[in-house]
Amino acid sequence: TAGLLVQRIFLYQEVHFECLPLNHNDQVLEFKDNHWMEKYLFFQPALLFKLSEQISQFNPDIILCNGSRTLKYAALVKRFNPDLKAKWVYRVIDSAQYWNRNPMVVWTYKKFIISAMDAAVGVSNKSLQEMKVHYQFNKPSIAIPRAIDIPHFSNFVPDPDLRKSWGIAEGAFVVLFLGNFTRQKRPDRFVEVIRTVREKYHQVHGLMVGDGPLKNDMVRIIQQAELEFAFTFTGYQQDVRPFISMSDLLMLTSDTEGMPGVVLEAAALGRSTISGAVGGVEEFIESGKNGVVTPSLEVSSFAAALEKLVVNDDVLQELSLVAMEKVGLKYAVQEISINYLNFLREVIEYDTAKYKV
Repeated sequence: TAGLLVQRIFLYQEVHFECLPLNHNDQVLEFKDNHWMEKYLFFQPALLFKLSEQISQFNPDIILCNGSRTLKYAALVKRFNPDLKAKWVYRVIDSAQYWNRNPMVVWTYKKFIISAMDAAVGVSNKSLQEMKVHYQFNKPSIAIPRAIDIPHFSNFVPDPDLRKSWGIAEGAFVVLFLGNFTRQKRPDRFVEVIRTVREKYHQVHGLMVGDGPLKNDMVRIIQQAELEFAFTFTGYQQDVRPFISMSDLLMLTSDTEGMPGVVLEAAALGRSTISGAVGGVEEFIESGKNGVVTPSLEVSSFAAALEKLVVNDDVLQELSLVAMEKVGLKYAVQEISINYLNFLREVIEYDTAKYKV
């Protein structure tokens, strides 16, 4: 956008499971999760110094902070650099209640970390409200959902031979898992749903796109069940469009989410989603209209929803069409960007010092 200068600073690059797409002026620092200072001092002084130096050199008006580690270091930078005039905005990307349950940790975050923030943006209304209650946050806040580059998805031309090149049988009903293989994403639940539904519908095939600490466990479970032919693992993929396009639908089996971008990306390519009622999912998915929200997170609930769509192609196509229409109307980058800019301009003018957490 004209008139704006932006710099992104990442604490670390996850080299094993996901590669950050970097711009020429992005900075990646060297956060080390297992560093002894992180454990005993709560922070790494050298990392804090580098972050403070980068922020001071850039001298921004707004600093947008994602995730708990970022918040911790942001609060420290602010407290150690009182001359910085920037406003600090907490971007709430997931459930504070899920990730931060220890009463002592909650108190610490409330008093020393969240209190350093001047405002908050939630990727969903539910995530934002949970955070405000959890930390008793009463400073300026707004819910602005994730944005999708609609043309990037809608203009994609799929390869008709892609399924064959990945060894997926002709006529398979392909169900997509797209995300990190981590505890909260519950890839184990996805595997069990596919295994359950295949007992009745042998054409169901699980396509698992991503990587993470639980991937080897999933491979082992599938091998023990002798179901290697029923699953395809692609590893981490920077461009997910081919894998969404070769799927019939997305299944989100997570225990927690904010506003899952994968649901919006799938919708932009004309694919609907089966999901549990987690995070802000229901702010996009209207169950029975543009996707399915299961009544529980039990495997049986996901399996029942999937079985209905496997044998009802007309219903599936209608859900997918409505999902694509909705994401194009409400989640385009241009509209979301304007909402962000309007709120951030207001935050610059706020006298946030009068607010107390």
